[in-house]
Amino acid sequence: MSDLSDLEIPGHLCWVEGEMPKVRVQTRWSSAEIYLQGAQVTHFQKNAEPPLLFMSRASQFTPGTPIRGGIPIIFPWFGAREGFPAHGFARSARWSLEETTLLASGAVHLRFRLPPCESWVVELVVTVAASLTLELRVSSTAEQELTFATCLHTYFQISAIDAIEVCGLSGVSYFDQLSHTTLTESADTLKIAAEIDRIYSDSPAALEIVDPGYGRKLRLETQGSNSTVVWNPWLEKSKQLKDFGDDEYLQMVCVESGNLATQQIILPPGGCAVLRLELSSVALN
Repeated sequence: MSDLSDLEIPGHLCWVEGEMPKVRVQTRWSSAEIYLQGAQVTHFQKNAEPPLLFMSRASQFTPGTPIRGGIPIIFPWFGAREGFPAHGFARSARWSLEETTLLASGAVHLRFRLPPCESWVVELVVTVAASLTLELRVSSTAEQELTFATCLHTYFQISAIDAIEVCGLSGVSYFDQLSHTTLTESADTLKIAAEIDRIYSDSPAALEIVDPGYGRKLRLETQGSNSTVVWNPWLEKSKQLKDFGDDEYLQMVCVESGNLATQQIILPPGGCAVLRLELSSVALN
């Protein structure tokens, strides 16, 4: 890793020291913040718009403790695993910032790397522009097949949970983690009026969150993603989360892109898996 001062880009990227170091990015379209812990994007906001990403006001920002909000990286497993941290170790590890570039277009490009592991090399490439693009790359250095999950656990900032609609999941099969049943999405658009925790399988590459309160439509475009999680804890679950405000479920929804459960990645020796997510917004007509 280069000296971090060498990676600053005057007027576009600056380094913020502290117990939880991060970088701040500014482009002519937008601003962003990314912590070294988890290589976690915690802020992305287009000029003259509300933030696209939700951050809990109760997040602890303590080294080794997951950050509540933004885009945590889930790897190499999803959910609980006895004796190990939930959702894997990537979101709590301190990544290194390897490279920063100001592109000719004015976009800012950053490359992060997870600490070395004997079985794989993991990098995250973030591009900040009018849209936010994340590309998670997992390369195998093992002599046998590797099976693992990847997920970009995106928390979206919304005007009101009872006003939004998630579009694009009609007809898609999902596993309901609350009832432990497998069902098919029958609604043309998904409206949320209670706790929800679903893993959609073979989900489409493009989804939208329509938010009339903010007068915008959030668009998710993916490559290398077979699964989509939709999650909102609602009131009772929110009260159980020490790093989440009791009423914050009203202004957030997680729509997560990845490869989970029965759709985990099986990577051959020397193989590489790429998960790409682009987030953008457009005004509602």
